[in-house]
Amino acid sequence: MKLIHCADLHLDSRLNTHLGREQAKRRRDELLRNFERLAGYAEENGVEAVLIAGDLFDRDMVSALARSTVLSVIAAHPQIRFYYLRGNHDKGDYTDSSRPRNLFLFGNRWKSWQEGANGRIMITGIELTRENLSHALSALRLEPGLFNIVMLHGQETGGTVAAASGHSAYAVPISIRALQGKGIDYLALGHVHSYKYAKLDSRGVYCYPGCLEGRGFDESGPHGFVLLDIDEKKLRFSARFVPFARRTLYAVDVDVTGCRSTAQINDLIRDALQSKACTEKDMVDITIRGELDVDCEVDPDYLRTDLEARCFFARLHDETTFRIDAEDYLHDESLRGEFVRLVMADDSIPEEEKTEVIRCGFQAMDGEKL
Repeated sequence: MKLIHCADLHLDSRLNTHLGREQAKRRRDELLRNFERLAGYAEENGVEAVLIAGDLFDRDMVSALARSTVLSVIAAHPQIRFYYLRGNHDKGDYTDSSRPRNLFLFGNRWKSWQEGANGRIMITGIELTRENLSHALSALRLEPGLFNIVMLHGQETGGTVAAASGHSAYAVPISIRALQGKGIDYLALGHVHSYKYAKLDSRGVYCYPGCLEGRGFDESGPHGFVLLDIDEKKLRFSARFVPFARRTLYAVDVDVTGCRSTAQINDLIRDALQSKACTEKDMVDITIRGELDVDCEVDPDYLRTDLEARCFFARLHDETTFRIDAEDYLHDESLRGEFVRLVMADDSIPEEEKTEVIRCGFQAMDGEKL
């Protein structure tokens, strides 16, 4: 039996922190269509169940478009069961008549469903709250002769169960230690936005699939879901991370020390993006660092424009510093040499500002924009 484990889709995110109105709207639509793509992948690959381990939506007030799209996608795939465990961002109520028959929900008490041709796969989950956290994990009881999948949403901790914060968007802590020895084969978690797969105990594993699509540059790199394939006779399984994001986000530092021109810096930026296999559909956040000679010709605006022409979204941070060796100009009889000597000898200019003053002077001499 094949299952998909996904989490943290955050549909209906505003996405307006960095993106303009049109780009943000386009990205919201892409995130929503990603859920449709996910269902299509499940159908094409013989997946029988999709586990959504929290934060399907991003906020309390879900738009009519997002809600209706999700429900219609689920209803359009009646042969696939969707198990939806709400996370700290999910507040929707799907107990009304609009809920498709193949959408199964959890609550604040442990709930289980049998899966598989012979019913030997058990999917169990609970939506952790401030009220049930102190006793929920200790109350978990599983049949050891079954393949046990447990779904939870929260932040893993190594110790005992801690108290949950009262903040509405705060995910409760999940004690990995408290879940050891419970007979769990696969602990399907949500909340952490990067992929993690680790040993739970001698029997089982736990996994965060990460978010389906990165939204900010703190979520850079590949994103997708986990595909489980369970042998129902032997009760063994394999798990594989499947990259699925429409766009990849890259946060890249580029050392430009020693460059003499904008062209040289731009070449290094292009090389860095090429090494990441970045394409025109992706989003990039470039930081140029390093030490440049004070008379280096560098135009950050040109670099930004070039980046924006080659990516869906790009931003550039210039954290370079400039250096000057006054001895190089000690016997220089040119206007530059005289200017450097005057600035270096001027005690009214703070030492930490002299390099920038000299650079501005050089730019003025070259007729550049200050």
